[in-house]
Amino acid sequence: MQTTPSLSSSAEALEIDAGPFDFWPPRTSRIQGLGGTEPSEDPAYVFHTRYIALDSATVRCSLVFTGLTATLGSMVVRVNALPLDGSRPAETIKTWPIAVREIVAAGGTMRLTFDAVDGMQYAVLGHLYSDTDAAAQSFRVVLETAAHQPHFEKQVEAARKSIFGQRVFRRASRLLAPGKATLADPVSQTCTASQFNEPAYDLWLDRLKLAKHRHRKQWEFVYILQTLERYGMLKPGARGLGFGVGIEPLPAAMAAMGCSVVATDLASDDARSRDWTLTNQHSDGLDQLRYPQICADDVFDRNVAFRVADMNAIPADLRGFDFTWSSCAYEHLGSIEAGLDFVRNAVQCLNPGGLAVHTTELNLTSNDATIDSGGTVLFRRRDFERLAVDLVSRGHFVAQIKYDLGDTQQDAYVDVPPYSADNHLKLALGQYVTTSFGIIVRRGDR
Repeated sequence: MQTTPSLSSSAEALEIDAGPFDFWPPRTSRIQGLGGTEPSEDPAYVFHTRYIALDSATVRCSLVFTGLTATLGSMVVRVNALPLDGSRPAETIKTWPIAVREIVAAGGTMRLTFDAVDGMQYAVLGHLYSDTDAAAQSFRVVLETAAHQPHFEKQVEAARKSIFGQRVFRRASRLLAPGKATLADPVSQTCTASQFNEPAYDLWLDRLKLAKHRHRKQWEFVYILQTLERYGMLKPGARGLGFGVGIEPLPAAMAAMGCSVVATDLASDDARSRDWTLTNQHSDGLDQLRYPQICADDVFDRNVAFRVADMNAIPADLRGFDFTWSSCAYEHLGSIEAGLDFVRNAVQCLNPGGLAVHTTELNLTSNDATIDSGGTVLFRRRDFERLAVDLVSRGHFVAQIKYDLGDTQQDAYVDVPPYSADNHLKLALGQYVTTSFGIIVRRGDR
């Protein structure tokens, strides 16, 4: 493996010509006419640059083909990050799938961006897994670093200090558990990058017919489904109730597994649903929840019903369910107290022994100052701990809480507006940094 010395960033852009075949010079590329002369051990191999050490910067990556032709084939381009000290193996921090003919239509050039941080080195690599007739005369990979603007640097530095300066939170009771958060054994936990690499994550993406994006919203879907299955809820005949479902695919996935589901959302004429309608995230009937690729229409129609319901005033007849869930919904109920009241009240919709799984926002910047009212609130650690103690005092059970922050570059990255569709696990929201958090509650006998 080849590396280069660290290249310093400056106020001006720095252009780096990264040899696309430097990592494995002899290997023949899947794109005819490129690479070396020896057959590749990886039949999908297209290119792999050497690893290059970069200072913290936004990196613009250009893939420049000369004489590229293709009518079929889709290439997957990845950026891998490797610590300079070799403390961890390389990890993929960003992925882009693109049809080769689209690169041809763009004049042979594909442009991507990713964010580099100090202490890491980066390689760009490509694979072509499908049939292809792609051919090219030559190929270059050009990296152009652009220093972050001062306000960006200050925002990210403040966020990192507030979150990553303390790896261990003081444990007030046995309710808080140390260690890594995993999907294999889910508890009340945060979204971390390592969970995206677990076999369970890919299994659920296959059931949901979704491409993998390292985005916390996708994690929420997987976490909810994995938790419900792990604790025996997703089985034929089980009854589920979803709150604020929008157009999420979870009802279809549950119905395909034989569950009977009632999906709820605000009434379409409720003023509070306007913003969700404008962004195509509000549901007012079954058709917006229908995903034939996940669940056949006849099975869906047999197993899914839709109800209008206000999470601040749950209808009294929504009772007797084996499980309930909500995905990033109860932070939009107007205040922290309204959100906590929802979690408490939703327990009454369950049969004794039934399970509730809810995801929402966790303030990683402060356990004191936060956004406690308005369209989106940020719950603090103390809010969840107070909620858990209250639920336990009422005879219910709460899964242990793991405030795992993760230990990879993806976990250390804080996304800022305009937000990315990938590498979006932690984000800056105003002066705070937040991530997704899931809480699991089992109803007691009361």
